[in-house]
Amino acid sequence: MAVEGVGVTSVAVAAARALEASRPDSLVTDPWAAALVERSGVQTPFPTEWPSEPASLPAWDRSMLLGASYIGLRTRFIDDRLLADPLPQVVTLGSGLDTRAWRLDWPEGTTVFELDSAEVIALVDSVLASCDARLGCRRVAVAADVTAPWAATIVAQGFIPSQPTHWVLEGLLPYLSAHDQASVLDDVIHLSAPGSAAVIERAPALEDTPETRERLRELALATGMPMDEVLALTSPPDPAAMLSAAGWVVSDLTVADLERRYRRPLSAGSPADSKGRGGFVIAQRPPRD
Repeated sequence: MAVEGVGVTSVAVAAARALEASRPDSLVTDPWAAALVERSGVQTPFPTEWPSEPASLPAWDRSMLLGASYIGLRTRFIDDRLLADPLPQVVTLGSGLDTRAWRLDWPEGTTVFELDSAEVIALVDSVLASCDARLGCRRVAVAADVTAPWAATIVAQGFIPSQPTHWVLEGLLPYLSAHDQASVLDDVIHLSAPGSAAVIERAPALEDTPETRERLRELALATGMPMDEVLALTSPPDPAAMLSAAGWVVSDLTVADLERRYRRPLSAGSPADSKGRGGFVIAQRPPRD
């Protein structure tokens, strides 16, 4: 059964990781990303191999490479955060076709919870099993919808609210309404023990204009991704403000910060928002005294 609807965006991200992994100057290693794309059943011909002469490609293909370059930055940054601040539990909300449970060298005793639709989880399980991939941690896949009550489900699957947790919200918030974004962040706050941490990709606000809607419709037609249906067009909540109000220590990183950190400049039109609403929020709930 082919991945459909918003799940197609996870296939596009896996294709971007495959492109990144095949670059001569790759920031990320992912030997399974291309297989996930191939087995997804999605008909959109997402490229998975970095071309030898990118400048010679048509404009649309070059835009795909730009997106993959950004995904490379994003993926490496979050990889580095998780390994630099190891905690006993890691939860990725809207995990998509993520392979961190296999890719990273996790500290002993780490449990990684991946929360997404049953369809997406089944694809990951099937492909990684067929590749004889070995887990680097204890992985718990949780079939749940973050727009519905999910906290009780993850607790029932073994999540321990009293243990420090590293939360990952990567590419999730832009696909939720402003109300659902706030609800997810509120659940993260209430499930986090002292010493917990979070890395959150911001959801840039999109002005709801006929021009914006038309661009999203064109992108949806070109890629098969339902961008015109799922991207939030209302002003999103500020994750930094919500976490700070709950007593977390918060810092912001822009996409430009990541470009400098990893020495990979993105060309004009990169995902950095001109008003600074893009980028990432890094947050830590102080441990008990």
